[in-house]
Amino acid sequence: MKKRAEPPTDVLAREREKLIGLGERSISKSYYPELKSRLDELEHFRSLLDRVSDAIIVVDTATGTILDASGSTENMLGCRPKSLQGTPFRELLPEHIARYSTNLFNSRSNNLSLETEFLCPHCRRDEPVPVEMSLRIVDQQGKSHAVIVARDISERKRSEEALRKSHDELEIRVRERTRELARANRAKTEFLSVVSHELRTPLTSVLGFAKIIRKKLLEAIYPAVNQESDPKLPKEMERISKNLDIIVSEGERLTALINDVLDLAKMEANKVEYRMEAISPNDFIQRSLEASDALFMDTDLTLITDIQPNLPDVMADPDRLIQVMVNLLSNAVKFTEHGTVSVRARQVGEHIRISVTDTGTGIPDEMRTTIFDKFTQAQDSLTDRPRGTGLGLSISRNIIEGHQGHIWVESTPGEGSKFVFTLPTL
Repeated sequence: MKKRAEPPTDVLAREREKLIGLGERSISKSYYPELKSRLDELEHFRSLLDRVSDAIIVVDTATGTILDASGSTENMLGCRPKSLQGTPFRELLPEHIARYSTNLFNSRSNNLSLETEFLCPHCRRDEPVPVEMSLRIVDQQGKSHAVIVARDISERKRSEEALRKSHDELEIRVRERTRELARANRAKTEFLSVVSHELRTPLTSVLGFAKIIRKKLLEAIYPAVNQESDPKLPKEMERISKNLDIIVSEGERLTALINDVLDLAKMEANKVEYRMEAISPNDFIQRSLEASDALFMDTDLTLITDIQPNLPDVMADPDRLIQVMVNLLSNAVKFTEHGTVSVRARQVGEHIRISVTDTGTGIPDEMRTTIFDKFTQAQDSLTDRPRGTGLGLSISRNIIEGHQGHIWVESTPGEGSKFVFTLPTL
């Protein structure tokens, strides 16, 4: 029998070196400690991977089979990492995602992320686990692998669901509260309308009779009374006359308040009907000035007018605009003891800009944002007696906005105020 030839010694040495991967290093050295150290490091690294809260899965992109798994697969899927090896990755996915699993591995992008659900095919879990999955394609030794990191987002989903339920409940409460407020607002508007009408009828009678009594006393009774028969009589007659003047004055103030409340109730209920027509701003401004003549009697104020001639017409309800102008002029007179009240009108682009400026007390900075609110007045202090209803500016704003215009105030405390409103031209 022919004896097989033994390979040369140097060939055996090279094969041994190649086997243990040490290149040209000496074969006389013991490599066991170094190999053991490296294996220990690998085991330590593997144990760390198994303790992370995420699951790490390596998939062969060619076959879609799981090659390796580590991390929190037991908490996430209910099975150990080794039991997933050899499992088609698509079996972990819900059906609507699994049918496109091949596309995940053949995507042109090397990095993908999506939210989905995992369900282990080796155990019977009733509920799938919501996960946030990131996928990265890598090449190792000429083979394409998909490294998938999956994170359990169950807690986040529960928080989102709780937040959604809270939001829905809040929306329901807001809608219910809005309906309640709408009903309350309607009830308030109806109440104000009824009460205002009921008050205005007897008040008109009281005011009318008070004026008749005052006229009869001054024209017929007082001249016929022998005032010399009683020295106290002239003072009593003067006191009665003043009391009647107070009744008439307060009756007129109360009538104005009732009219304002009725106007406001109509505006809040969107029941105001504007009688729109093409009018010249010069006309309604002039009519407003004539209606306000009495405001300047017994004052030291000078009225200045500066109206641009031939202003273009506006589509408006003249009576309502006169109401706004008279209100602004009345406020200017109330809060101005000395100086001037100026009315100016100019065309600015496609709008008419009208302003009423006074040299009065002005409006405090903190009140400029609320001056057009209901029942708001620019009083000097809390002890001041109200100088009006506090509804005029709110009504004026509603009227101007009903004419597609805008109204605002410019003021410096102690130097006066300037109320401006605009109207679109035809």
